[in-house]
Order: sequence, then structure tokens, then C-alpha cells
Amino acid sequence: MFLMTIMLYVIIFICGYVWIKKKLKVSSTSDGLLYKHINRFHLIGELVLVVAALIAIFVMRYVLEWRVWAHQDIILVVAILHAFRSVVERRYMKDTKQHFLSAYASVSGLLLFLGLELFA
Repeated sequence: MFLMTIMLYVIIFICGYVWIKKKLKVSSTSDGLLYKHINRFHLIGELVLVVAALIAIFVMRYVLEWRVWAHQDIILVVAILHAFRSVVERRYMKDTKQHFLSAYASVSGLLLFLGLELFA
């Protein structure tokens, strides 16, 4: 049942992503499937967020012995990274409307995290 729920969530996420992309006529700035940073500020900001998240997960899991099975925290970190990307895209690449897709991915990731925390 859990696996079917995750598969349904992924299908709904992809349909929503494609719908937003078509409805808002979001232009694609990427030439391929590889992830590219917007500018140096975005690169440094994401590195700081990842390092802080890894330190927080280590402290929670091994030092304080909270959340021993904290695999959902990776979903939270990815959602935060998408939120940061959305803010940077809104600031520096507003005309491409790409920030709407990043914000959608961030909110979807947060909802997945909350759903896993509450019901799994």
C-alpha cells in the first residue's frame, strides 16, 4: 500500500509539473538533463545548505540519538534546496518563469515529507 501511494504521488507530481509548464509557457533554460547552477551565489548557497543539513542529520542521528530511521530528512533537504533555487531564479531569471516549477517542486517535497512523517 505504501509503495502504491508513493507511485500515485509521483504520477500526480509529474502531471502537475507538466501542466504548470504548459499553462504558464515556462521556457527551458537547460540544454540537457544536467543540473546547472544559476550563478556563483546559488552554488555557494546550496553548498552551505547541504553542509548544514548533513551536520544536522549527523547530530540528530548519532549524537542525540533522535530519529534513528530518518530517511525522510533527505526529502526535506531536497525540498529546501528547491525552495532556495526558486528564490534565486525569481531574483536573477524572472523572465523565464522557471521559479514557478521550482516552487512547485519545493511545496510537493514538503507535502511528501509531512505525509511520510505523519502517516508512515
